[in-house]
Amino acid sequence: MRKMQRITMIFAMLAIFTISSLQARAETEFAEGQIAINAGITYGFDIEEPGIRLGATYFLNENMRVGGDLTYWLIGDETFIGTTFSFTYLEINGNFNYLFYNQDDLVLYGIGALGIHYASVSVGGDSESDTELGLGLGAGVEYNIGPLSIFAEPKLFLSGFDQAKFNLGVRFYL
Repeated sequence: MRKMQRITMIFAMLAIFTISSLQARAETEFAEGQIAINAGITYGFDIEEPGIRLGATYFLNENMRVGGDLTYWLIGDETFIGTTFSFTYLEINGNFNYLFYNQDDLVLYGIGALGIHYASVSVGGDSESDTELGLGLGAGVEYNIGPLSIFAEPKLFLSGFDQAKFNLGVRFYL
């Protein structure tokens, strides 16, 4: 069932990209060298936990930007039969965005991501960890309010820890 949900999500993103690219008439409000910082929350559908996300983007030109983000997942400690398990899960992602539509303060964009995902569990003095390289695809919608914009991004990592997630945040243009 999980595989079917991922396939459906990929087809939905492709449909959004296709429709957006057919309608695209870009406004030139973004310029080469423009920088933005962002912060937000995220929800991981596979780990069923929220996270905190910080990032930055840099415009290569009016339609392409690159950036990075760090997500720290808010996974708490759990106690089972008197033993406490402590979990840490974080990811660092490099992102490429292509803006398909940019009109009337609304921006639609595609996302390609390459990330390093880290997870560890500690029990008493012992700990185990794993690090995976992940390749992700996603889409984003952004609404500009002056130098600030609100954004939402569904993203699916196809390798690494295979995490589907949804980001919601604010971006401030410098």
